[in-house]
Amino acid sequence: MQNIEIDPQTISITWTLLCTALVLLMQPGFTCLESGLVRNKNNINVALKNVADFCISGVCFWLIGYGLMYGASANGYFGTSQFALDSFDDPSVLAYFLFQMMFCGTAATILSGAVAERMRFSGYIICSFLTATVLFPVVGHWIWHGKHFEQFPLGWLLELGFIDYAGATVVHSVGGWIALIALIIVGPRLGRFTREGEPKEMFCQNLPLSALGTFLLFIGWFGFNGGSVSSPSTELARVFSNTALSACAGGVSALLLSWNLHSMQGIRYVLNGLLAGLVAISASADLVNLPSAIVIGAISGCISVLLADLLEKLNIDDVVSAVPVHLGGGIWGTISVALFVPLEKLQLNTHTEQLIVQLTGVFACAVWVCSIGFGFLWLVNQIHPLRVSAQTETIGLNFGEHGMKDELIDLMEQFDKIANSESSLKHLNVEHGSNNASLCMTYNYLLDHTSKHFKAREDELLRLASLDPLTGIANRRVYEQVMAETFELAQKQKTSFCLLVIDVDNFKQYNDHYGHQLGDYCLQNVCQALSSKLRVKKGLLARIGGEEFAIILPNTSQKTATSIAQDIRAAVRALEIPHSGGKDEFVTVSIGGATWASDQEVNPQQLFDDADMALFRAKAAGRNQVIFAGEE
Repeated sequence: MQNIEIDPQTISITWTLLCTALVLLMQPGFTCLESGLVRNKNNINVALKNVADFCISGVCFWLIGYGLMYGASANGYFGTSQFALDSFDDPSVLAYFLFQMMFCGTAATILSGAVAERMRFSGYIICSFLTATVLFPVVGHWIWHGKHFEQFPLGWLLELGFIDYAGATVVHSVGGWIALIALIIVGPRLGRFTREGEPKEMFCQNLPLSALGTFLLFIGWFGFNGGSVSSPSTELARVFSNTALSACAGGVSALLLSWNLHSMQGIRYVLNGLLAGLVAISASADLVNLPSAIVIGAISGCISVLLADLLEKLNIDDVVSAVPVHLGGGIWGTISVALFVPLEKLQLNTHTEQLIVQLTGVFACAVWVCSIGFGFLWLVNQIHPLRVSAQTETIGLNFGEHGMKDELIDLMEQFDKIANSESSLKHLNVEHGSNNASLCMTYNYLLDHTSKHFKAREDELLRLASLDPLTGIANRRVYEQVMAETFELAQKQKTSFCLLVIDVDNFKQYNDHYGHQLGDYCLQNVCQALSSKLRVKKGLLARIGGEEFAIILPNTSQKTATSIAQDIRAAVRALEIPHSGGKDEFVTVSIGGATWASDQEVNPQQLFDDADMALFRAKAAGRNQVIFAGEE
């Protein structure tokens, strides 16, 4: 069998492209991680931002970024050629361009989760453009120009001996710094902190989805670190092992520390710790041994927990802890190169010299990204605000930014219609199988229950408002209403009706002598006597004053009304009212009456005045009398 020799360049290109595909897998990882940590009303916005920033960064990196990063160097500070690469360029260059384009997309997307739920989509696109065209390529030129291809002069940090194997500084610190700047400019989410500055928990929507995203990132990181080895070799075993163990150590340390600090509430920190371990080991995955990788990852996990708590105390709202993971892990990973890499693998003479160079790189990256990033974003924010309105943030960016309705928006629209409706409350539409079906059914049940309760309560209040609280008969308000209705009906039907006005004789003296308790009892007994003699259908007995009563007798002649009045007078006279003296006290009433006929031009008030005048005459005649208006 003939042996087929494969060109080393072909192997190298194939390996780079394979790792490129693995790094691309990190994009759905970021999408899942961030979508699971935001509320449902913003998850579409987060997913679209992850897609958009990758597309924007890809085009910008091809057009400008790659030239600034790997073009002919201007004294090691930025590139001046290879802009807008052609497909007929060197295949090795094209493969490496594609691999670095994935890195550029990763740096740009770190911002997405940090500023989730409040940054405008257009503002985020501007940030992605800035990262892909200026921030990431220039830092990459300083550290990687001349490392993978024979290019001179070298990047100025690489010339000093700076080491960043797979982008702890170039990718993650750059993304972390721009995320921190954006967080400061746009501010925290509404309701994230109290007026006193105390943090309030805003629960993530889908932690299992975030865990899936974390594992996708874990898988993609093997391409991230493995692809930084230009050709497959035995060195990959160390790179992969260091990557995996650092991630696991970061997850364990973050879990233990957060469990101690936050009890079970800090369980999501394990995801951040794992990612921080991956970020930190990216600086030295090819140079350290396994015990060192474990220590680097463990410390990085603890840093992610402590830095997340610090940001909360500073009222900086990082939704997915991008700054603790990528900036904290990136800086620590960069510094750890000088602490854990064996001296024989360093270009400098001592670990101290290497530490100074590593810190120089960290400081240079911070100054570049913060100065350019803050100045640019501050200026953009003055012209085109980066933050959405309070209303858009409240209803959610899915609908406010993209017009994407969901079940919650539909439910809110139904409530708005109910609130703006002038008619009675209505039931919500129930779409069985939707997430809000149970809520709608519960609302409808409560509406039915409370409606019955309020209707019964309303009827009871109306009844109480219509009754005299002492005697239980109609009060003056009802009397006036019934009088008006009786008068109107009598006019239409041309019938007559009578009005009796009744006053308890000498009640003031009785009440003053025996007290209010017996006085109230006296009135209640008088009321019962009046009710017992009211023989007319639809007649009304009402208390219109302290000891004064009125009776409306529709379709009643004066003769019949006089008979009823005499019966009432006799019934009251027969009452035995007890008192403190222990003897019977006879109570009497005086009654004045008036009759309305269709041939009279008398209104209800004049009719009452006539009956009241007749009552006055009855009292003047010695009380316990019945006199009608017009009688001598």
